[in-house]
Amino acid sequence: MILAVSAPEVDLPALDARPAGRVRPSLTADAARLAGSVGVHLALLAAVLVFAMSARLPPIEENAVQTEVIDARAFDALRGVAPAPSTPAPSTPAPSTPAPSTPAPSETAPPAPDTASEALPSAPPTSTPTAAARPSARATPPDMIQPSRMLSDLALGQPHNRGLRRELGRLVDEDRIAQLCDLEAMEQIHAWKADFQPDRLVDYALSDTRMEGRTLTAHGGAFRSQRKWYEVSYRCELDPGLRKVVGFAFRVGAAIPREEWTADNLPSLH
Repeated sequence: MILAVSAPEVDLPALDARPAGRVRPSLTADAARLAGSVGVHLALLAAVLVFAMSARLPPIEENAVQTEVIDARAFDALRGVAPAPSTPAPSTPAPSTPAPSTPAPSETAPPAPDTASEALPSAPPTSTPTAAARPSARATPPDMIQPSRMLSDLALGQPHNRGLRRELGRLVDEDRIAQLCDLEAMEQIHAWKADFQPDRLVDYALSDTRMEGRTLTAHGGAFRSQRKWYEVSYRCELDPGLRKVVGFAFRVGAAIPREEWTADNLPSLH
């Protein structure tokens, strides 16, 4: 006898059915929040970098007057000339006693009959020249231009020449005097003839300068204008503090041939 037993039916939920009450998170909203946060941080970083770079950049100045800051020893080394021993120059020239005047032969009394007196008129004069016969160091040659207004102090007072004023303040007296006088020469040359636009001057290019008291004399200088070199001579007088030009006279000479530039160490550029 076979008994048939039927099992109770049980309903199983579908395996792919989603559980009730659970919501899948939105990936789009999370990505938007992340992108916004990254953008804010990048903007802050860029602002910090711009501020740091602007704080380090030096202020831009206009083109300033330029002179060649080089002393005589350095220039002689470039030319291969041995330095000459320096001799101190007297602050003021010592007054010289004028030689006693000798009356003309026509005004003298008849010479004595001795032999020595008869030989005196034929002997050449042996007296040294007096100070009046020698040209004065402060005398201005007639062919030199002597302006009444000094221009170097005005040029240094311009705002765009602040750097040049600082450099002059760091120089020793010898170099500062040369730079002040060279600047005065360039300014006066341009004021005299606007066609000249000096951008460099070497006061001892052709011969050495001479300093007497507070007066610097350059007999063989050279200045460059529009890539050409010209001869120049000047006499420059400074104030008692040696920091300001108070008197000036100059003369512009001929153009220096290009084939002589190398021998005189005169560059065509810079």
